[in-house]
Amino acid sequence: MPRISLVSTIRRTAIAGVVFSTLSVTAAAVARDNNQASLIERPNAPLLTAEYAALRRAQIADVDYTIAVKLDGDAESFTGVVTADTTLAHDLKQPLTVDFAGGDVKSVRANGKPVKFHYNGNFISIAPRDLRKGENSIVIEYSHPYSSDGSGLHRFKDQEDGSTYLYTHFEPYKANRFFPHFDQPDLKARYTVEVTAPADWQVITTAREEKVKEVENGLKRWYFPQTKKFSSYIFPLHAGPYAVWESDANGIPLRLFARKAMAEYVKPEDWFKFTRESFDFYQKYFDIPYPFGKYDQVIVPDFTIGAMENVAAVTFNEAAYVSRGAKTQAQRQRLANVIAHEMAHMWFGDLVTMKWWNGLWLKESFATYMASLALAENSEFEDVWQNFYLGSKRWAYGADQLPTTHPIEVPVPNTDEAFSNFDGITYGKGGSVLNQLPYYLGKEEFRQGVSNYLKQYSYGNAELDDFMGALGKAANKDLQQWTQNWLYKAGVNTISASFQCDRDRITSLTIEQSAPEQYPVLRSQKVQLGIYRMQGGKMTRVAKVPAIYSGARTEVKDAVGMPCPQILSPNDEDWAYVKTSLDGNSVAAINRHINDIESPFTRLMLWQSLYDSVTDAKLPLTDWIEFALANASKETDINVIRLIAGHLESARAYLFRLDIPQSLRKEKLQAIEDFAWRQLNAAPQKSDAQKTWFQTWSDLAQSKTALKRAERLLDHKMTIKGLEIDKDRSWPLIALLNRNLFGDYEERINRQLENDSSDRAQLAAISARAGRPTLEAKSLWLDNILDKRDTLKLSQIRAAAGSLFPAEQLDLYRQLAPRLFAAVPQVSSTGDTLYNKAYAMLFPVVCVKEDIAAYNSALTNSTNLMPALGRVLKDRRQQSEWCRAMDTLQHQANN
Repeated sequence: MPRISLVSTIRRTAIAGVVFSTLSVTAAAVARDNNQASLIERPNAPLLTAEYAALRRAQIADVDYTIAVKLDGDAESFTGVVTADTTLAHDLKQPLTVDFAGGDVKSVRANGKPVKFHYNGNFISIAPRDLRKGENSIVIEYSHPYSSDGSGLHRFKDQEDGSTYLYTHFEPYKANRFFPHFDQPDLKARYTVEVTAPADWQVITTAREEKVKEVENGLKRWYFPQTKKFSSYIFPLHAGPYAVWESDANGIPLRLFARKAMAEYVKPEDWFKFTRESFDFYQKYFDIPYPFGKYDQVIVPDFTIGAMENVAAVTFNEAAYVSRGAKTQAQRQRLANVIAHEMAHMWFGDLVTMKWWNGLWLKESFATYMASLALAENSEFEDVWQNFYLGSKRWAYGADQLPTTHPIEVPVPNTDEAFSNFDGITYGKGGSVLNQLPYYLGKEEFRQGVSNYLKQYSYGNAELDDFMGALGKAANKDLQQWTQNWLYKAGVNTISASFQCDRDRITSLTIEQSAPEQYPVLRSQKVQLGIYRMQGGKMTRVAKVPAIYSGARTEVKDAVGMPCPQILSPNDEDWAYVKTSLDGNSVAAINRHINDIESPFTRLMLWQSLYDSVTDAKLPLTDWIEFALANASKETDINVIRLIAGHLESARAYLFRLDIPQSLRKEKLQAIEDFAWRQLNAAPQKSDAQKTWFQTWSDLAQSKTALKRAERLLDHKMTIKGLEIDKDRSWPLIALLNRNLFGDYEERINRQLENDSSDRAQLAAISARAGRPTLEAKSLWLDNILDKRDTLKLSQIRAAAGSLFPAEQLDLYRQLAPRLFAAVPQVSSTGDTLYNKAYAMLFPVVCVKEDIAAYNSALTNSTNLMPALGRVLKDRRQQSEWCRAMDTLQHQANN
């Protein structure tokens, strides 16, 4: 994106006739006023501080916007005029600032008159003398470059047919890259929109258009009525020659949009089915009719996240949710889940919104939990909570053990920090903690509390205390201590269960709870103890015991008299957010009977517990590999298969990282590859297991035999019955050949691009080339990432960064590490959060002391790094220290 230079800023300021002595709003010299709090200096930066937002909220009593923009498919910028009808609470004693980053301001009028203004590239300042207490009308004429990083107003040029598509993405602080306004969540507004665009385009926003008129030069003008009141970060405007499908959900008009080149791969019947099911569930659960009239869903390319809850015009990541081959059931459930997640936001997040970004976690955690609840109670899927564990729960456990973990509720000093908190704590842990509340409060009490909260704060803003107060009142429970322990304290606890038996019956059972040293809080929650015994050749759950534990030790009296366990599962069916440590007898029984355990959910959790023992340096990696290869072939549940397959890929990466004898490494790598190939060929035709094992084999294959198989599959000289090597499955094989410099790997890329010119293919080609194990390839792509960030799209940078340093290429990483780390301050200084996140993808987990020292040095010498980069460096250092512990344990096992 073109940057605004200081020279052009000064030029525009001079044209406006303004004389300001600084480039920021200096309030320190302004006298205090009885009607205003202490005045605050606003920094000249592309962010908003919580302190300044609070001041501005005190200044502005009300605001509504009228937005008129002109869009096309060829220009680098778009133009617009925004009218902010603003009610000021009192006479101002310092300038009023209007957020607008990286654009050009043509003129400003206030109350019908041109006014002098100052624009520094981040916000517009209007002097107090030009505004008055009460009603004001501020009109700003402006232009702004289209975005190429998936935020602001993003423009995408389709390489297949030349079409241009636009969409907006604003969270948390990018709406001001689309139009000048007060970009903070507690200044909700109504929006009246007028758009001039090419005649063959669709234009989509919160409301359906009132009318469309033809105007000059092959353009049309779309007029949209005033919306209801909501925050600007969820305001949408999407435009382009999108394909469209229409349907209905009990009177709610539904539309689905996708770009024309991808339309043949969209399955609208799935999208509309899952949408209708979600509406049916939420309107009953919340006891509030859908508040925004119509519901559009727009599938967009180059998206940097999964989806976004724009009011009545939700955007979805095309690469994540549109497959160019047959979808697995897991992919269909993931689509249903994200549809339900974003729809939950229409009530929790859009209808009722957090006052500031410290409340980000609550809306995301709530939607994470509610999506799974909606699917579990009103969909075709029967394994929803297993998938919740497989995804959100494991993500949360991983994030909560890293040095960058944090309480669920944290202070957020500015909008840059808000973005850094889009993590496993915000989504996974928060959703997991909310998941336990219905067990703790009662399901109906929880539902009633949520409904009361949404009704009380509709079209307004609320805080955590408001939500917890509504839940506590509905359940008649004081949740203050619960809130302190769970939401304001970081870390994950571990529980273990010990028991005594006599005559095959439990005589005593105790739950013991521990906490990590740095986060020593002990918590209380409800778990289910699962008691398993062999019966008729199956390890069957013969009893289940709900129990609330608290403190270091809890006697479970209800377990006395139950059958003596052969396996005792302390958190059966995953009610609680907690790690578990299994007793010795249970571990021994699992080793003998993992495939005899009747419950797939229990097998899933126990397989995860076993791999946790590897990464916690309690079980040697090679021991786990032997166990997995001996037992995994008998597994039939797709979720457990997906888990094991993922762990085998992880184990393969650790085999390259750990300092183990070359002969042992080669033996285990070959054993894993052979196992994946056998599973691929043994899986039922067209099954999800077959598709899963194909992806796994493509990722971990490395022998010449495997590479020749990949060539033959690509050339259709070999087939796997039931598995089509379509466009999307061709690219992993091409990447595999490039990663090993096998055969005519470059020619294969070129031939594939001739047959598949999509943007998805272009990104796959970048990944394949970046994955080549040569210093020349690595240097070239590192140059591109560092030096061409203004010409490469963010999606291209991410594609290269994600493939540059796989585990088997750590020697090449070491040669480039000095440059990689030397560039850290430069990358951080750009202030571009998305670019920093992409650059952070370059840094691998390492196990060697000297490699870890580079992380130490970077963190010591580079202070005040952007959170998006600094947090990753801290996490990689810790993950690398854990890897060293795994290495030590493996050495002991080898000797």
